[in-house]
Amino acid sequence: MISFVNRGHTAHNKDAKVVVNVTVEGSPGPIRAMVKLGSTVDQTIKLVVDKYSKEGRSPKLDRGSATGFELHPSYFSLQCLDKSELIGDVGSRSFYLRRGSSSHSSNAASASFVSEPVAATSNAVVAPPPIFLIPLPGFLARKLGKIVRRTRKLWRFLTCMQ
Repeated sequence: MISFVNRGHTAHNKDAKVVVNVTVEGSPGPIRAMVKLGSTVDQTIKLVVDKYSKEGRSPKLDRGSATGFELHPSYFSLQCLDKSELIGDVGSRSFYLRRGSSSHSSNAASASFVSEPVAATSNAVVAPPPIFLIPLPGFLARKLGKIVRRTRKLWRFLTCMQ
């Protein structure tokens, strides 16, 4: 994979493939993609966005807006990688993909995520707090509401035991 050149510089095989881990902004886990060492950052972004969409991950990404994303060396890095830079020259195999902020207008950047309604996973109905708790400050209302809920649960438990 690494070949030594007579001048003391190291060069890598541009056709060799490596696995990169790319965490997409807002996604819980990284995408693992196989890329060539000779591919550019721009090509890697397109590959990752395409794979992300094919896997059906959430939040949904618009495949056509791959140019609106930036690849960063880490979550904490403010500077993005140059899109013409080769992956083999970056020196890392873990990256963070986020929406571009400087290259596009706010409308284009916000259009990179596709909004999709999310179904509720629970059928539980959240009851509003009792009327007598509304004028109290938030902290007291939460504490008294908790006491009322636990008292109801205890009362249901005791009545079921009879």
